[in-house]
Amino acid sequence: MFTVFNKSFGQIVATSDPVVERIVSVVNEKLPQYDGYSVQLTEAVIKPDLKTAVGQVYDGKQIKVDPTAFQNSVKQQLQADGVSTLIINSSIGASIETKLTSEYQSAFQNQYLLEFRDQLPTYKMITYLVMLVTFVFGTLFRIRYRRSRHY
Repeated sequence: MFTVFNKSFGQIVATSDPVVERIVSVVNEKLPQYDGYSVQLTEAVIKPDLKTAVGQVYDGKQIKVDPTAFQNSVKQQLQADGVSTLIINSSIGASIETKLTSEYQSAFQNQYLLEFRDQLPTYKMITYLVMLVTFVFGTLFRIRYRRSRHY
């Protein structure tokens, strides 16, 4: 119905290239590195999860994304770096995956999303009030304009 503070609009803005690039940069700085292997979050991995997280914010739900795509990306990166599949699937690999997944999940629990979730009802109310005031003034000006044309 309205585009301002609409869930779809919010998801489009949140997954725009400048926003995603910044988030990828911040998250990659926080991801731990192991034994010289660098795991990097990619835009392709985070965009769908970011869209999900923003949707959950709009729905007033707890922010929780499915880390499967991220976990698969980590495994692919480690394999590309020459890490054996046996090591990746071992208990050592599982503990690394758990740590990385925890870091990834916590990236979505950032203050900006949580504050926005808490303030969203206020933003919506302000937007609706501005629209209502604009409608009332527009209607009054229109009535006055029509009356002034008849004189």
